[in-house]
Amino acid sequence: MTYEPLAFVVVVFFAVSSLISTTSGMKCYECNVWKAGYGNLCDQPRIRDNCFGCMKTETTIFMGYYKNTPRYSTIISRICANSRTIAFSHECQYYETVDGHSRRCYCNTDLCNGALPAYAPVPMMIVFSSLSVALLILFH
Repeated sequence: MTYEPLAFVVVVFFAVSSLISTTSGMKCYECNVWKAGYGNLCDQPRIRDNCFGCMKTETTIFMGYYKNTPRYSTIISRICANSRTIAFSHECQYYETVDGHSRRCYCNTDLCNGALPAYAPVPMMIVFSSLSVALLILFH
């Protein structure tokens, strides 16, 4: 048995893992958050670094009737949390109000507050999937 294929896989693994961001905080999308008159809409969200957690809120309010049809408005916001005082995990909370409802979802992996829930970091899934295929091909 030669160790050259295994050494190649190990080198590739460390090369790819070194490309993954090693900053202290995580990255989160931020949109529909307005500070001092500036912000980004959710069609082009900003990516913020050094977050301690990410949050996505979806708020729907009842706006009355138009031609006997109820009208609702939904606002989505994505937020980078800069506070260490809150322990973020993958969870959602639902709140009812008099004229609507709100859903707040918290997560703690890079870009997890995007359009779809992401419960595992995508770069790591790609790395481990690639390594699994490479090992299967080499040792099969």
